[in-house]
Amino acid sequence: MLKKGKAIFVEDMAKKNGEIFSAFIKLDANGNPSYTRYNPDSPEGNREILIPKEIGGVKLTHKDKETLRTGKPIYLYDMINGKGEVFSSFVKVDTETGRMSYSKTESGFEEKPTFKVPAEAWGHVFTTTEKSQLQDGKAVHITGMKGFNGQEFSSWLKVNERMGQLDYYTENPDKPRQSAGQSESATAAKEGRKHTDKDAVKREEKTDQKQETPAKSAKRHKVS
Repeated sequence: MLKKGKAIFVEDMAKKNGEIFSAFIKLDANGNPSYTRYNPDSPEGNREILIPKEIGGVKLTHKDKETLRTGKPIYLYDMINGKGEVFSSFVKVDTETGRMSYSKTESGFEEKPTFKVPAEAWGHVFTTTEKSQLQDGKAVHITGMKGFNGQEFSSWLKVNERMGQLDYYTENPDKPRQSAGQSESATAAKEGRKHTDKDAVKREEKTDQKQETPAKSAKRHKVS
């Protein structure tokens, strides 16, 4: 099915860190597998989405799963987040992307609607992998887009949930900003060491010259 370009659903896979997960899998244009929470072969507006067996360590009942499948929220007690902290919250699943969102109140989901990644941007049709990564909040480098003048350009794209749009960057926004500062600091420190080393050499040369002068004078005095 994968070779024919079809999506398949696989349960209980294991990540490198040992975390168990399930997902729909489909090969992209380059033959690489992409993992999504929804069936990419299902039509928009009537998506087949993944409803997990449990959320945050809390097992879901059949009623919980059916409620989430319709796009309605449920309330779960004593979930555990990635930091090992216990919390309780309303949980809702996006019926188009399968992404889960959390809220302290049932009406809180309406305050922050989930941005839906478009099918294309500036003439570039997103692959399943690109669309999935963008929807998950990751930065993706896109090439082959065409501007108003018809010229192709490349850019880093990332979803701006607050503004409900795609933002464009010349550099990877997911890359820690401090890296550049650390690099500059390291270079400055390195240059500082160079200057210090040079100064030390000069001081040693001057010291040697001062020490050699009396010795030469003594030698000349002895010869004469």
